[in-house]
Amino acid sequence: MKKKLGIIGGMGSHAASWLFKKITDLSYAEKDQEFIEVFLHNNTAIPDRTRAIVYNEASPLPELLRSVRILNNNEVDVAVMACLTAYHFKPSLAPVFNGHFADPIEFTVERLQEMFGSLDGLSVGVVATTGTLRSRIFQKALEPLGAKVVCLEGDDQERYFMGPIYKPDGVKSGKKSPEAVRLFLHQIPLLQEKGADVILGACSEVPLVLNEGNVKMPYVDVFGLLAQKLVDTCYEYI
Repeated sequence: MKKKLGIIGGMGSHAASWLFKKITDLSYAEKDQEFIEVFLHNNTAIPDRTRAIVYNEASPLPELLRSVRILNNNEVDVAVMACLTAYHFKPSLAPVFNGHFADPIEFTVERLQEMFGSLDGLSVGVVATTGTLRSRIFQKALEPLGAKVVCLEGDDQERYFMGPIYKPDGVKSGKKSPEAVRLFLHQIPLLQEKGADVILGACSEVPLVLNEGNVKMPYVDVFGLLAQKLVDTCYEYI
């Protein structure tokens, strides 16, 4: 039988919905029974991950642990969080989960090595929440291999990433106003100016705006890559 997949969502809900649809679209199935069995816990009680990491506000860990236990109770084989910032908390979650906890950071390093071979001297532009950048989850994976991580900082990060994501007509709301999209896209030339050789779309909301067509330089959609890896993993029959 195929492996059962569990998605911890609600961070935001549109991102979890996108991931579920992407997994469905990528599935190796021609009839209902051939699709992956997926349990999606859209846990909207999870506090904001960036505010927890940056401002020491309410921790998402108790609610993330509740979701993990729900996945355990439903005998899920593979777990994933539909939020890359939440992977800052993975060391406290993986030991509690009874199955395999998929890690998009590992997949990203592998993809960059496939694209460039050695990562020594590679400048990687990371499009991500302030929480992800502050947690250094990508820096910890890439810098030991010789890569340099470049990202927006200060006012630029607030104006071109956090604002378009969180504003009332922004990406999290699902409205994606033209102004929010315009501001979000402006991150790419700014990262190019900082010397980026490749762009990582390192947030679950990024594929709702960015794609290979509008990035126009080497690009890794971390969430899209994650979806493909999850499909491949779940079709490894057990």
